[in-house]
Amino acid sequence: MEYVVGAGMALGVGLFTTIVGLDRDRALYPAILIVIAFYYDLFAVMAGGAALIPETGAIVVFVGAAVIGFRTNLWIVVVALVGHGVFDWYHGALIENAGVPAWWSMWCLSYDAAAGAYLAWRLLTGKIDATNPSSFGKRIHAYVEAELDATKAAERDGDPNKAFRHLERAHVLGQRSTVQHVRVHVRMLTWALRHNHPREVTGQILRVIGAAAGTWAGLVPEGNTGGANISGFEAMPIPEDLASQITMARTSRANSH
Repeated sequence: MEYVVGAGMALGVGLFTTIVGLDRDRALYPAILIVIAFYYDLFAVMAGGAALIPETGAIVVFVGAAVIGFRTNLWIVVVALVGHGVFDWYHGALIENAGVPAWWSMWCLSYDAAAGAYLAWRLLTGKIDATNPSSFGKRIHAYVEAELDATKAAERDGDPNKAFRHLERAHVLGQRSTVQHVRVHVRMLTWALRHNHPREVTGQILRVIGAAAGTWAGLVPEGNTGGANISGFEAMPIPEDLASQITMARTSRANSH
């Protein structure tokens, strides 16, 4: 019964927020994830606080996912909601918290899974934007795409070095958007694999992780070209034409508000 009630409540809340228009705000589901995560701290306090530290450690992970997902891409929130459901299932084996009701893990698992599924459906049907339509990432996308198209053309012409130079230009353009930043590093990784550059492969694996974890917080050195031959912490001059495109993307974002 707990599973049915949990899933039913999640779908009911989802439908209600859709009907009244609350889910037009991209902050809704990240906020729901944060509230869900904090319940375990509440239960810990009710039981005397013995489990408060480990519960808070787990909460930090899900709150971080909610913030990053809101700032970058709501698909992260979908994964985090489902992930919290998995955490619910194994919670009793991971953390001893006497305040958690016997039915909670089953209820919360089904609620999380259904809420994640509902958000995924809304994203797939285009009813909610996964990324902020006025974000820098959206504005810079066309410029990054042009460089990636030039990369493909250079590859077809048998010039891998020229192709990588266009990937570097794409990196400079997109490095302040998590989606674009990760996307370019993945393309650099596939380039390194195709052309058998082990050092570049290793470097790009680390940079994909770094781009996903740090871009949203502004932890990017301006102008860095993104290859393994350059320190990931080194700022570099931005070519004039790319600087102009970045300025246009930032100006468009400012004018859209």
